[in-house]
Amino acid sequence: MKVIKRLFAFVACFFCMLLFQSAKLVPASFRVAAYNIRYNAQIDLESGNPWDLRKEPLARLIRQHGFDIVGTQEGDAGQIKDLKELLPAFDIVAHPYGGKGDLHNAAILYKRALFELVDSGVFWLSETPEVPSIGWDASDRRICNWAKFKEKLSGKEFFFFNTHFYWRKEIARKESGPLMAKQIKEIAKDTPVIVTGDFNSRPETSQITAIKEVLEDAYNATKTERQGFEGTGFPGGVFQGEPGGRIDYIFVSSQISVVDYKVLSDTYNQDCYPSDHLPVTSFIEF
Repeated sequence: MKVIKRLFAFVACFFCMLLFQSAKLVPASFRVAAYNIRYNAQIDLESGNPWDLRKEPLARLIRQHGFDIVGTQEGDAGQIKDLKELLPAFDIVAHPYGGKGDLHNAAILYKRALFELVDSGVFWLSETPEVPSIGWDASDRRICNWAKFKEKLSGKEFFFFNTHFYWRKEIARKESGPLMAKQIKEIAKDTPVIVTGDFNSRPETSQITAIKEVLEDAYNATKTERQGFEGTGFPGGVFQGEPGGRIDYIFVSSQISVVDYKVLSDTYNQDCYPSDHLPVTSFIEF
C-alpha cells in the first residue's frame, strides 16, 4: 500500500512539473501602442476638431486595431475620464504633468482581462527625478510614468514606461534621454521592458541614441516590413495631410521580439486625424 501511495505521489509530482514547465513555455504576446492624443485645446474649437468630436474616432481606432496596452500623452483629467467610458475593457494608470497646473497626463491604458497591475511609479525628467520638479531649461514638469504588469496567460512580468519629453528647449531634451536610460536600468533591472512616448526628438538625436544604447527601437527591430507613414507628429493643431518627423516611439529590451511596426493613419470626417500625432503600434512577444 505504501508503495502505491509513493507511486501516486511521484506521478502527481511529475505532472505538476510538466504543467509548470508548460506554463513557462507559453509566450507573452500582445499589441503595444504609443499615442499622443492631444490635449483638449481651446483653439481646436475654432479649427473644427475639438475633443468632443474626435474622442469617439480615437477610441474606435484603439478598439479596431486591437491595442492591448497603450501609452498616451497629453490627455487632461476630463479626457482620461472620457476614455474610461469609451473603452470599458481598459483600466488606466495615469499621472499628471506639464502645462499650467500639471494639466496633462501620462497615461497607460491596459486591458484588465490580459494584464495584472503589480506595481507603479513615476520619476521626473529633471536633475532631481525622485521629486516633482522642472528639469534643466524646461518651463513645465515632464515625467515618465511606469507600471509593472503580469501577463495573465503566460504569467510573465514586464515593465511599461511611458513618457513625454519637453519640446521647446534643447537641453531638457538632450538630458532626458540619458536620464531615462539610467532610470529604466535601475527600476527594471533584468525584467523585460517596453517604453512608449512622444520624445519630441528625431532618431539621430543624442537623446534617442542614449536610449538605444540600452533598448531597441521597434522601427528597426521589426521582423516584418514597416507599414504606414515614416513621420508621426504634426505641428500643433494640424489634423490633416502628411506628418513631419518621427518623434513617437516604441522601445523594447532585448528579451522582446517585435513582430511588426505600423504607423496608423485612420481618419474621421473623411480626412481628419483624431489627434495631431499618429499612433505607433507593434505586436510583440517574449
